[in-house]
Formats: sequence, C-alpha cells, structure tokens
Amino acid sequence: MKNRSLLAIAVTMALTSHITLAAPFGSFDPRSMAMGGTGVASGTGANASFYNPALLAGDNIKFHLELPVVGVSVADPDELVKDLDDFQNGNELELLDQAVQQFNLQPNSGNAQAVVDNMSNVNNTVKTFSNKALEGSLFGGSVVSFPVKDYGMAIYLSGNATGGAQLDYRDAQTVDSLNSELSELITLQDAVRNAATQQDRVAALLDLQNFATSSQFVQYDPVTETATITNVEPESELQTRAIAIAEVGVSFARNMEFSFGKMAIGVTPKYMRVSTIDYVANVKSAEFSLDTNQVDSSTFNIDVGVAKRYDNGVTAGMVVKNLIPQSFETANTTGKGDIRLNPQVRFGIARSTVWNSVAQSTVALDLDVTENEPVGFDQKTRYLGVGAELEIYSTAQLRLGYKKNLSNGSYADSVSAGLGISPFGLHTDIALSASPNLEQISAGLQFGFYY
Repeated sequence: MKNRSLLAIAVTMALTSHITLAAPFGSFDPRSMAMGGTGVASGTGANASFYNPALLAGDNIKFHLELPVVGVSVADPDELVKDLDDFQNGNELELLDQAVQQFNLQPNSGNAQAVVDNMSNVNNTVKTFSNKALEGSLFGGSVVSFPVKDYGMAIYLSGNATGGAQLDYRDAQTVDSLNSELSELITLQDAVRNAATQQDRVAALLDLQNFATSSQFVQYDPVTETATITNVEPESELQTRAIAIAEVGVSFARNMEFSFGKMAIGVTPKYMRVSTIDYVANVKSAEFSLDTNQVDSSTFNIDVGVAKRYDNGVTAGMVVKNLIPQSFETANTTGKGDIRLNPQVRFGIARSTVWNSVAQSTVALDLDVTENEPVGFDQKTRYLGVGAELEIYSTAQLRLGYKKNLSNGSYADSVSAGLGISPFGLHTDIALSASPNLEQISAGLQFGFYY
C-alpha cells in the first residue's frame, strides 16, 4: 500500500503545467487604456487606426509616428491563482506526506485510514481548480499617420496574441473510487484481525477474497496480505486555445458634407495573417507539435467608422471592426471548434474643453453595441468605458478611467490610470488598468513623436 500516494502526486502534477492567454476590443495604446478603453470619439492620429479611422480627418491632429506600442493583459476571473497559492501555502500536501511516512513506519489500519482521508482532502481541493481559466493578451504595433484638416491617412502594423487555458480535472472520480476501495480494504482487514470467533474470521476472510477479485484499483493478495494500486491512468488535461493575428492596414478618412453638416468617414482595409493553436496536454503524455496543433491562414478584412464633430467640442463616433465575419479553422483537439471573429460595433462620445492657456481636458464614453465573442476559455464581454484626460501646457497628461462589463459573467469592473509626457513633440505614455481584487491586470507603453 506504499503506492497510495502515487495518484495524489499525479493529481497535483496537473497543476504545474504551462498556461497561456484572451483579449477585448481595440488595442493596448496607453492613452485609451488609461481612459477606460475609450477611443472611438476621443482618439488621436496615434491610435485612430485601432479605434476609429474616421478620426484621422480632424482639425487638430498632427503627424504621428508611434514606435512601439506595446501592451499586455492577464485575467484570472475565477481567482485560480489565489486558489493555487492557498493550496501551496496550506498544509494539505504536507499532511498527506506525513501520513504516508507514518504508514510506512507503522503499517496499521489507523495510519492507512489517515492516508486515505488526506488523499480525499487533496482530491476535493484539486476539484475546485477544474475549468477555471487563465486568460490574457500580448500586443505590439506601430503607426504612421498623416492627418490633415479634411483628409487623413495612416499605415499601421500590429501583432496580437490572445487565448486562454484551463485544467480539465477528470480524475476526481478515480481518486474517490480508489479511496473507497482502500477504506473498504482497511475495514475488511480490521474485521479479520478483530474477529471474535472462528466463524466470524472465516466470513471476514471470504469477504477479503471477494474484494480481491472484484476491486478495480486495489489489487489485494490474501496470501501475502499485501495490496498494490493498479489500473490508475490519469486522464486530466490542460486545454489551450489561442489565436495570433498579424495585421497590416492602411486607413483613409475624409470629411464629407451632408444635409445635417460635415461628418468624417473612415475605412481601414487590412491584410491579416492568422495562426490558431488548439492544444490538449494529457497529464501522462504532453506533446506539442506545430504540424498538428497550429493552423495558419491569411485573409482580408475592413474596419469602417464615422465621426461627427460639433462646435462645442463634442465628438460622436461609431465604428464597425472586422466588418466581414470570418471563421478560422483550428486543430480542434479541445473539441470546441473553430475560432470566429465577428463584427464588433462600438459607439463613442467625447468632449474636449480648453480651459485656459495652461489646461485643457477631454472626457469620453465608449459603449460596445455588440458582445465580443470569447477566443479561448474566457467569457463574452460587452464593455462600457468612461475616461478623462487633463493636459497641462500641452506637455503633461494625467488620465483616469473606469470600465464595466455589461455581459453576464465573472469579470470584475476595472479602474485605470496613466501618464503622458510630450515635450518638443516627443512623447512617452504609460498606463495601468486593474480590477479591485486584481482578477484582471493590463499595462501599456508607447513611444512616439509628432509635429
């Protein structure tokens, strides 16, 4: 019965596997991130291609070169990391190890039962880790924009990797059944040992014999009175789904006259190189092959946006990203099918105010009209974001924001903040966004210049 701890070790080994990444609307440029993810009406030439190409046709936007724009986001909506930390810092594994050592020193029924009880405790804890996803995104890009009074153009390159991973713990029933058989064996051995009469002893030995022929996981030898664990095949899996998209796009915008006044219209045709990864790692044999787990494809798509500027500093905008719905094939080892990129529609409104020669401000609100479909194991999202920027001497910017997920799910609201420094046309922007309990954290960094 020394092998009783083997399955407990196999169970916990599933938790040491690799984890990947998942993502929302837009990019990771720090200005938008710091302002609650807004940008459809409040964007500049530095990020118009990512949020709303119509904003390139603006009165006050200068030439921009942004290199690089980088960002990262990690989400743990079900607090898996906290659960793992609690498990690691707890004493359940230590108690199991102590019970096994004590049984090895004194192999009696009491110590054997202690091993069974502690294995059950570990199993119950590991059950809570199953189907809790870790998610995130990585982004990198650069932009060159040439906006003027009524026209605008921009060229951008970007790469975005997004996805998620989760443990599918399938061995809970196996461990429960194993523990049940071990407990039954201990009870039967005690019955033989404590039999009051020869008749009771014979009956108990017969029960032991029946157990030896019927048990699934515990192989008992009545002659040597020893037990070994057999037929235990770990079935738990680590499931990973991800999509990496490299884009090259050219944005065009123009102010046009309508019966209700002037309005900007912008389009971004783009070439997309797409790689999907769909991977299942079994606890007992984890092998990854690009030939079987990665599928590459390429396609074209288009973003379309409009923006209306008013004399009082208000701008209203709307954008449809990925106007052409598309589906990308996966290896489908997880059984979750292909990854779809559906059109994303977002509305935004912003107001800019010049207070005096020192300070000016911008407040903005963005709302997802459509829900964003999950890519990995994350949940649907539909965000409402609000943000504000205070600019001093056209050199320093302080930004704050708030973002709320309106879809059902476990994503917490997040708050954000950021700083910008832009002396002599050179600028550096940083941003950090996080939920109150750090279930989701994002950070962005950007360098560039304008004139």
